[in-house]
Amino acid sequence: MDKVLLYNVCIVMLIVICGAYKPNSIARVSLDGEDSTIGEESELSAEGFEKPVPYNFMYNHQDTFGNVQHREENKNEDGVVRGSYGYRDPLGMYRHVSYVADANGFHAVLRTNEPGIENKNSADVAVVAQVPARYKLSRQDSSESDDDR
Repeated sequence: MDKVLLYNVCIVMLIVICGAYKPNSIARVSLDGEDSTIGEESELSAEGFEKPVPYNFMYNHQDTFGNVQHREENKNEDGVVRGSYGYRDPLGMYRHVSYVADANGFHAVLRTNEPGIENKNSADVAVVAQVPARYKLSRQDSSESDDDR
C-alpha cells in the first residue's frame, strides 16, 4: 500500500473517531456490585450535594520582631467565599490580598509596596503596586572610642 494513501486513511479514521466523542456523556459506575450503565447526555446538577455551610474566621498576630500577619475569611449560605490575608514587616513593607471565590471563579486584588511588583494584572488578579517602603539601615560602628573603654 502506498505510504501517502496509508497516511490519508489514518487521518480520516482519526477525524471519524474524534467526531464520535460525546463530551456530555456521563459514566455511572456502581461500587456495590450493581450493573454500571453509561448515561446519555444530561446536565450536571447540584442534586445530591449538601447545602454550603456558612462559616467565618479571622486572626491577627504580631511577633516579637514587629511582623504582623492577618487573615479573615467567610462563606455565605450560597457558597460564596470572601476573604483577605496579608502581612506588614517592621520596616513598613506590606502585602494585602483580598479575594472572592464564587460561581464566576476566583478573583483577587493584591495591594503591596514590595519592590519589583508592577501594576500588571494577570488572569483574575488585580495588582495595585505602590512605592516600596524606604529602608533605613542603621550601621553600628564596631570600633569603640577611647572614652568607652
